[in-house]
Amino acid sequence: MSRIWAVASHMLSEAIRTKIAVVFIAMILVLLTTLPFTVVGDGVTLKSRGQSFLAYSLSSVGLLLSLLTVFVSCGTLASEIREKHVFMVASKPIPRWQFFAGKWLGIVLLNAGLLLLSGVLIWGFTRFYIQTRPTFTEDRLALENEVLTVRHGAKVDVPDMAPLVEERVRRLREEGRLDSITQSGRRDVREAVLQDLRSEFRSLRPGEPKDYVFRNLLVDPSKTEFIYLRLRPKTPTGVDDLILWARWQCGDRNDVNTMMPVREGEYVVDRFYEEPISASAVNKDGELHLRIQNLDHRNTFTFEDAESLELLYDIGTFHWNLVRALTIIWCRLAFLAALGLLLSTFLSFPVACMVAFMILAVAVSSGFLMEAMAWAGGRGIADDPLWILGPVLRPAANAMVWLVPDFSKVDPVGTVVAGRVVTLTWVIQSLVVLVFFQGLVLGLLGCVIFTRRELAQVTS
Repeated sequence: MSRIWAVASHMLSEAIRTKIAVVFIAMILVLLTTLPFTVVGDGVTLKSRGQSFLAYSLSSVGLLLSLLTVFVSCGTLASEIREKHVFMVASKPIPRWQFFAGKWLGIVLLNAGLLLLSGVLIWGFTRFYIQTRPTFTEDRLALENEVLTVRHGAKVDVPDMAPLVEERVRRLREEGRLDSITQSGRRDVREAVLQDLRSEFRSLRPGEPKDYVFRNLLVDPSKTEFIYLRLRPKTPTGVDDLILWARWQCGDRNDVNTMMPVREGEYVVDRFYEEPISASAVNKDGELHLRIQNLDHRNTFTFEDAESLELLYDIGTFHWNLVRALTIIWCRLAFLAALGLLLSTFLSFPVACMVAFMILAVAVSSGFLMEAMAWAGGRGIADDPLWILGPVLRPAANAMVWLVPDFSKVDPVGTVVAGRVVTLTWVIQSLVVLVFFQGLVLGLLGCVIFTRRELAQVTS
């Protein structure tokens, strides 16, 4: 372990002395110290300016450190081999795998230090930003309660639809509407019935009231003052700027102490609203009951997805949420470090950088690429964008996208900006997948290649 640590210490010193590393570190410092005074958000609210600062700062730090990691990891072994500095190590009693592991450890420690510095600056400037920017009290509270107070989103408890599905399928069978349908077709019918029932569950016809329940809420009414109902109604008509009128009430009707006053409001379709609710509306079983009625006599409105009707409540603090987000970003950088070192064991610096950047681009856009290839794959050869080459190249492209991790699934920036909790489960999954599985596989492969590579050939 002492040998690995010695290589890691040397790697840290080497990276800091490298001009390109100094340039990237300077860019990060300049960026984080100027963004608080240059971002304007929507130009009106402090909340939007704070969200813009967090989004730009976290995204920029992640991008710059990704570029730095690629350059440093691809360059360190390649330059050692090209300039024959590695001969001094190869002649000493240190296994090459320890040399490789020490290089990786040095790079990830450099990233950890820069992320720690970035996190301190982001947190400090965020607090400074709130206290010094002139604004009205409600705007400041909106930033603190909706962005800098970490909240968990509880979804509506969806009842078991299986009995209702079976009942509707039985009716269709009795009516003879399934007689000419194959077995696979019946499965499609069952799935269509399930989707219809779920849509009905989230829809309110004109004048219709409906009850919803949020369960397993980690809310202590003695410590929490308010929780927030977040809703976005939509209408099947697709009319823009349609105003809907609704009446709603929270509370368990079996527990009068939880009953809240009836409230009414106007809601423009396809816009998010947050309504404060007293935490005392949550019953002793950790449930909140909501009855909502559509007061519009002409239009049906629906909550299209799980995010259109949810309950938000505080579950943590901003600084620990920021730490967890930076840890996930560090996991991505650790994967890139292992990838760059692997490529540098058998490729020159320019080629290794090119391959690493290509893989990084695929990882960042993996979700889009999968959708695009699925869309193109469903078309005939005549309509295929790649014509006859499509069926040949697409399997290879699918294999590459499948092997490369999807960085969009480990991007915590949007979660932090929205004031949502970056869960510990998410952090652990990132560590396991990116570091202890994919990163370890790349590292082992790099160690094998580096150990078996002939660093010098005898010439006569």
